[in-house]
Amino acid sequence: MSSEPIEWFDVPSVLGRRAASILGLSKVPIVELDDTHRPLILAHLLALNEEDRRLRFSYALGDAAIAKYVNNLNFERDSVFGIFGRDEALLGVVHLGVLNPGEEAKGPRGAELGISLTADMRGHGLGTLLFQRALRRARNEGVEMLFIYTLLENEAMLRIAQKLGMRVSNADGQCEAHLKVQPASTGSVIREFVDEHLADIDHLFKSSLGQFKRWAEEF
Repeated sequence: MSSEPIEWFDVPSVLGRRAASILGLSKVPIVELDDTHRPLILAHLLALNEEDRRLRFSYALGDAAIAKYVNNLNFERDSVFGIFGRDEALLGVVHLGVLNPGEEAKGPRGAELGISLTADMRGHGLGTLLFQRALRRARNEGVEMLFIYTLLENEAMLRIAQKLGMRVSNADGQCEAHLKVQPASTGSVIREFVDEHLADIDHLFKSSLGQFKRWAEEF
């Protein structure tokens, strides 16, 4: 697959790719998901085949187990981000799960990343963009250590981890990648704020346009 960016939508995003790159923002709108998106997250994960489920969760979860996972997502504690395609389908999802949420926990505050992409969207840098979006949130939320736990054969995830400077260790077919997260700064907070709101505006615009096109086709 080509690593060149592709157009996901019928219309360009509210901020062109060149402008987004100059400003250091995501070139592909990444939307923060909430409780209302559970059905879309479930549909995205259920569409993964057995091997993709194994790579995402380290073992092939059945439909019931995936439904339980989605039902147990805690949007108040964790952060979940997604990339939307046409017709409101999620192309990719990243889950930033806090590992030691209690104030009484000792040691660095940690979080774990889990990323999934639909098969035809791989090889275009979306996994890296999702990772970077989650990393910005982790930094601004005071996370000190970021972890990825995956299988040794999950080469795509390991490439992302190594590309972004994570330290990788492995044993018995399992890999752990970790990254020491830099403290938040005024710049990191502003950057996330701008990226988040541009993504929301972009998603709202494209959703409205899609609804208008469907309405027009009926007449």
